[in-house]
Amino acid sequence: MNDPKHPFVEEVQALQRSQQELRNLLLEEQNTLRDLAQRLWSQQEAERARFSQELHDGVGQLLTALTRRLNLAASEYKEAPELADLAAQALADVRQLSRLMRPRILDDLGLAAALSWLVRSLCEHEPVEIDVQIDIQDEPENHLAILVFRIAQEALTNAVRHANATHISLYASRVGNTLRLDIIDDGHGFELKETTPGVGLASMRDRAAAFAAELEIQSRPGGGCHLSLLVLL
Repeated sequence: MNDPKHPFVEEVQALQRSQQELRNLLLEEQNTLRDLAQRLWSQQEAERARFSQELHDGVGQLLTALTRRLNLAASEYKEAPELADLAAQALADVRQLSRLMRPRILDDLGLAAALSWLVRSLCEHEPVEIDVQIDIQDEPENHLAILVFRIAQEALTNAVRHANATHISLYASRVGNTLRLDIIDDGHGFELKETTPGVGLASMRDRAAAFAAELEIQSRPGGGCHLSLLVLL
């Protein structure tokens, strides 16, 4: 005849069951929040693409027509050439903004080409040198390619415009089912523990977390910054 269980044992077992139920519930909530975050980021990208297309097709075409008309009127109006130059510069700015909002090269030629274009574009507009090494043979899924591109875009922009970096190294490679991005700059750096995360840094962390990617940032005052992103494909 089996001895009845001690009440203490039953209480411990009940507590263990409750803890397991709470862990399961927490995991479900985390998965739900991650799915929601992914949908929000996807909606944001869709809005970016729509706005980019509207800039290109709407404002871009209007400025193109205006530039042509001003060039044709150069012989009749003294100020036409100067106005044509201003319109041409505005057109170039609109096209650049349209590409940054949603670079078509990412959809047409893939992540490696888009990262190379991003670096070239930044070097054309900012006083910075960027070394690039990219080895991505197999293209990741589109939403993960967008993730890597956006984090690279934010990190490079922060390094140049906020950290005053003059030299940056960008490494991107895919090994098996892992894609790695490293961006190292010689900017003024910052103390991680004492710095309140800005919108850019928080955005990168939120985006990485939404897609279960690992984002690590190492920095110190006067020592630049090293950003590492690991994405499971």
